[in-house]
Amino acid sequence: MITLLFLALFAALAVPLLDGDWRTGLVVTVAIGFLQDPLRKLLPGQPSTYSGMVLLAFVLCLMVMLGKANGQLGLRAMFWTAPAMLDWIPLYLGLIAAQTLNSFLRFGDPRLALLGASFYLAPAVALWVGYQIGLNPQALKKLIVVYLLFCTLFAITAFLDFLGVVDPLMQEVGSGILITFEGYSAQGISGFWRTSEVAGWHLAAGACFSIILAAASPRRENQVGLLLLAAALSYLTITTGRRKSLIMVLAFTAIFLLLFSRKATPASREQVISSIFGSAAMAYATYAMFLISAKGDSFTTYLNRALTSTDDIGERFNSQGIGALTRGLEISQGFGLGVGAGANLGNLQISADAQALRGGIQSLAYVSEGGGGRIVSELGLPGVIIGGSVALIFITALWNNFHLLERLPQQVAYLLLGLIAFGIANVFFFFSASQVYSDPFILIILGVCLGSFLAVPSLVVWQQRTQAYSTSPR
Repeated sequence: MITLLFLALFAALAVPLLDGDWRTGLVVTVAIGFLQDPLRKLLPGQPSTYSGMVLLAFVLCLMVMLGKANGQLGLRAMFWTAPAMLDWIPLYLGLIAAQTLNSFLRFGDPRLALLGASFYLAPAVALWVGYQIGLNPQALKKLIVVYLLFCTLFAITAFLDFLGVVDPLMQEVGSGILITFEGYSAQGISGFWRTSEVAGWHLAAGACFSIILAAASPRRENQVGLLLLAAALSYLTITTGRRKSLIMVLAFTAIFLLLFSRKATPASREQVISSIFGSAAMAYATYAMFLISAKGDSFTTYLNRALTSTDDIGERFNSQGIGALTRGLEISQGFGLGVGAGANLGNLQISADAQALRGGIQSLAYVSEGGGGRIVSELGLPGVIIGGSVALIFITALWNNFHLLERLPQQVAYLLLGLIAFGIANVFFFFSASQVYSDPFILIILGVCLGSFLAVPSLVVWQQRTQAYSTSPR
């Protein structure tokens, strides 16, 4: 039965791809990204390879895209406002290739080396895919809407899990993640997602995308409905026990409103901001009372735990941010341990020798919990220099593109602005806790969000050409 479902999903993907329609293929890929988790739960042993279904689907879409592009990647247009990136891309790829070889020679396990390399290459490829789909704002919006629809359906299963529905599809894979707080121990809810941590990220992403779509909608009634959905998804993050998920929604909202207030017209700014705060006020008491009445002290305990998040932000930034960076550089011996050294393997079985070598590296688990510490320990000082330069150039491109937004139609500008705010919010959390960012589906979604903003200059040129053509005498 599972095999038939697997074949049905990829048959649905093959139909548009055989016709060269990679945009629809990406929509199906999003569906596969959600459905791979419940399929994995139904299989004996819950093999982690099923979490790579979305990566396989993504690669198939990528192959079609490359075929349609006839080998023309369009990197010059992609980094039009930061052309220096073209000089650094070969250095970055060379660094990853060298550290992949280093990983294989050090640990002797090709699976670990390939898994580690994908952590660095998948987001880069997803950026290019994000740029390509960003050239068609309607297709980009459709992708976000489909993501939100699946996220909402899975959120319903998470709520049923919270209510105590017992079903194999509601259980976390493996032993799950135990949450302990003030003498209270429990596993966070996961619904159809494979773990509570993955559920927390997607619920937060769904809340953020609801806010983005609300801002990009010209109709106030749509805004209110989407913002109420955002509030519901935000509340459900509390029941996962992953405190950073709720903080991510709040951080995104702050970043988005800051950027939005700089670019929106006074009328749009007043309408969207009033809708956000009005909907939040409407939802606060309603949702809180509803969840408390549904689960009583259990939800109150999760809520109290979530309220302690702000107390840990500074400490976590120091330990998993700055502290992990310096310690990661120290254990890397300057040259780096190789990609995959600090990877979260899930239930992927690597060789005993490779596992023993990883376990013998002092402080590796500590520095790898934060994304910055993992990157520094795996790539070493060359990674700091090359990765830091690439990051600065990328930030320059985003900043320059930000100043071009007013030349685009309002709804397109607000959509792209929201997606880049979501990407920025995730960057901060990546440096404090990187485990969930090893998930291929999450990396693809983030790459698409960040990459779509790189399409701003191309969209501006297309807009100007369209206006020139429409006003030219015939």
